[in-house]
Amino acid sequence: MNAAVTLFDQAFRVTLMLTIPVIAVVGCAGICMGLLQTLVQVQDQNVSFGPKIAALALLTSLAGMTALTLLQSLFQSVVDMLPLLARS
Repeated sequence: MNAAVTLFDQAFRVTLMLTIPVIAVVGCAGICMGLLQTLVQVQDQNVSFGPKIAALALLTSLAGMTALTLLQSLFQSVVDMLPLLARS
């Protein structure tokens, strides 16, 4: 049972490390675009969609390999612990 808890803990940490930067970047882009729309008095919600997607694409291009390395490490941990999980 200890192996399952360890895997859950590692999976939870990897999930947090992968999602928090995405939420932060898209949130900041949304706030900045909202302020800019307020200053310019543009009320179209579709205007803020483009910069959010661009910010997400930039984040993916900059941190994509790191994210894949984290996921690869998690997958390797799962494969390594399969015999321990099968015995339980």
